[in-house]
Parts: sequence; C-alpha cells; structure tokens
Amino acid sequence: MEEQKKQAAGEVHRNKIYQVMECLDESEHKRLSKFLHSPYFIKTKTLIGLYDALMARIRINEPGFDRRVLWEEIQPGTSYDPIVFRKYCSDLLKWTEVFMAQETLMQNNNKSDAALLDFLVRRKIKPLYTRAIREARAQLAEKPFRALDDFYAAYLIERHYYAMMEFDVTLDKRTNIEAISHQLDVFYWIEKLKLFSARLSQQRTSPQQYEITGMPEIILFLSAYPVDKIPELAIYYYSFLTLYEEDTVANYYKLRDLLDKYGKDMPRQEAIEIIDSALHYCTGKFNRGHREFYQEYFDVFAFALEHDIFSKDDEFAPWRYNNIVGVALRLDKLAWAEQFVEEYKHLLPPDTRENTYSFNLARVYRFQKNYPKALALLHGVEYEDIGYNLISKMMLTITYFELDEFDALDAFIESFKIFLKRNEKKISTQRRTSYLNLLHYVRALMRLIPGDKAAKEKLRQAIEHDKSMIVNHEWLLEKLDESG
Repeated sequence: MEEQKKQAAGEVHRNKIYQVMECLDESEHKRLSKFLHSPYFIKTKTLIGLYDALMARIRINEPGFDRRVLWEEIQPGTSYDPIVFRKYCSDLLKWTEVFMAQETLMQNNNKSDAALLDFLVRRKIKPLYTRAIREARAQLAEKPFRALDDFYAAYLIERHYYAMMEFDVTLDKRTNIEAISHQLDVFYWIEKLKLFSARLSQQRTSPQQYEITGMPEIILFLSAYPVDKIPELAIYYYSFLTLYEEDTVANYYKLRDLLDKYGKDMPRQEAIEIIDSALHYCTGKFNRGHREFYQEYFDVFAFALEHDIFSKDDEFAPWRYNNIVGVALRLDKLAWAEQFVEEYKHLLPPDTRENTYSFNLARVYRFQKNYPKALALLHGVEYEDIGYNLISKMMLTITYFELDEFDALDAFIESFKIFLKRNEKKISTQRRTSYLNLLHYVRALMRLIPGDKAAKEKLRQAIEHDKSMIVNHEWLLEKLDESG
C-alpha cells in the first residue's frame, strides 16, 4: 500500500541501473548504445527503449525518474507492472555489466589474448595454435618494461601453450614448465612486494595491524636472487627496501637509477606508485636533517612532470602541489615555483583550488620577500585544513615582522596562541610546542635592544638549543644576524 501511494505521487526513483549509467561518459554511452542495438546480444527492443528513456533524463541531469511515466514511454497503452519493470531494469543492468566487461577485454590486449587462447584450447582449434601463441608472446616481448599484469599474462600464455601441446600426456618432449614457473614466480614476487610495502606504509600512519605471510622468507630469498636481471622485479624490490631498511641509502639510489632508466616506459599508475615511494623516502630523509634530499625530491618530481607521469590532464592532489612548491622554495628555485603554481592551478580540485593556489602563491611571495603581496593573500583567510592554517599563520607572523608591523604582530601573536589553545586536540603536542616557541622567540626578537651584544648572543644560544622544537628556526637566526 505504501509503495502504491509513493508511485501514485510520482516519486523520483533512482535505481542501480540509473546510477551506473550516470557514471559512464559520453563516449562510453555511444559504444553502449551500439552494443545494445546489436542483435547478437539483445533480443528485445524494450531494453533499448528503456536505455534511451533513461539516457534522455541523464543528459538533462534529472535526479531520477517516475516509474509510471517511464513505463508509459517503453510500453505505451499497457498497465504499469512493477514486477516486470524491475525485471527490465535488472536485465538492462546485466547487459550493461556485460558491456563493461567487454570494454575491459577490448582495451586490454593481455586479457583479449588470454580469452582467445582459452577458446582455442577448449575447442582444440589447432590451425590457430602456432600463430596465436607466437603473436601473444611477441606482443609481450616488444614492451620495454613489463607491467605486473604482463607477467601474469605471460604465465597464462605458457599455461595455454602447455595445454595446447598436450605435454601432460606427451612424455618424450621437453616441456615449458620452467617458463610457466618463472613467469608465475615474478608475478607473485612483485605482487607480494607491493603488499609488503603497503603494509609498512599503512602501519606507519594507522593503528591497524596486518598479517601478511611470507615476508621474511621472500626477502631473504630475493636478497640472494639476481633481481637486477629483471628490472620490473628490481624496481619493486628496491622500492620495498627503502621502506624496510630506511637507513640504507644505497637502496634509494638503486631505485632512482631504475626510475631514470625505466620510469617513462612503466604503466602510468605503476610509475606514480614507485615515484611516490621515492618521494616519501626523500621526505623522511630531509625531515631528519639530510638536506641533500631536497634536491633529490625535486629531481624525482621534475622527472615525473617531464615525462607526463603527473599528467597535466588529470586532477592534481593538493598535498602533491604543496610539497613540490615547498621543496622548490627551499632550494631557492623561486621562478620555477611561481611558474608551477600558475601552470598547475587549473588541475587542483575545484572545491579547494582557490585556497590551495592562494596559499602557495603567498609562500612564493614570502620567499621572494614580496611581503605586501603575501600579506594581501594571507590576511583574513581561514583554511579548513589545520595544516594550512598553521603554515599560513606562521607566514603571517613572519610577514608582519618583515614589514615592521609590530603592533599588528603583537596582536596577531595573541590570536595565534588562542588558535593553538582552541585546537590543541587537533594538533600534536610536539607540533603545538614548535609553533609556540616560534612566537616566543619572535617576541624576543621584537624586544631586542639594538647594540646589546650580550642579549643578542644569549638569544642566539637559546634558539640554537631549541631549534629542533622551533618552526622555521633558520629564519629566526637570519633575522638575529640582521639585527643591530
């Protein structure tokens, strides 16, 4: 009864097929329409009519549809039958899923080749055996760098070849079981290394614990295996070791060498994963005082930009945008940083674009010592992200000082302290202390009497002593050197 009342009221309905169709782009819809019009797949025109009716609403951004109105479009002059209507929608969803599977098959040569070989073996179509195997092997051999899935595809090819040649019943021929084992081994090792790396990364940022078997045994085995002869395996092996043996810098440089040689030929998503691994390693190193890794970070990032691995056609993560700007500024690459901020602004997520852009442009202006422009961008802006807020307030502190706006700075320091107190549950004790120390020493600088060498030296010693717990202690020391 309740359902009938809702239907009578013309309730807007959103079922699974409607939501799925909303996810497809225009080119996919064109191919789906051709697929549904093929008599090989679809035997009834009702499903085509249902698809067309749903698409008419999706194209004008309707939130859903009225089931009775839709029924009248696809079955004019008949009484609405909710059970039959649900069956139509279910059938259309099923064929849409078949289409999506077919799309994947058509766009992935490995899967397409495997499907063909499977058919040939099952139906014993021997006239095509030799050519199919030769072409499948040649396609993989031509690749300058094999993806993880390529090794699995190679394993399947060799398995199908074994079945084609009926080696299980032929006793006087040498089989390809070594090739089968090798391709499976490499696939397995790479997949395990990826999982081991994910486990280490997750456990450093999350309280969750993961039990993944085999890590000590596989790492011990690979330490004695000639991994360098298989670049695809080596690149994941050394990427894992940068996490597993952080203090062994040689692992990073081996990874970096492999990236320089093969990074541009890797599948894009795999290349991004490996490059991010290298960047995270560099971040850990310069955060622990190894300043040479700022240049390493910049070089790896520049490599990714040069080879379009961080594509200009994709959305740019704000954290990635922030990090490279910060590193470039640290290296005094001010013109590069400003150009990057402008050139990649349009790729930032729309909901955070202006804040992220303004925040980073203000950072550039601060390093360019263009403090009025930095102040104009930062003044009055409150960021939702606590990290943005802290850094922007730190920059405002510095900017007020550089502009000799000491009255404004004194008031701002008090408001900054209140902000730190109000958000103490969101900020770690160590981080909060480092900002409070900055404010303490900025006030000490403001009160320093020109020519008082003893007070100046005492302040220097205090800053040097506490520098590990002061945000931007380098700037404090620089201002101290400039003071009279």
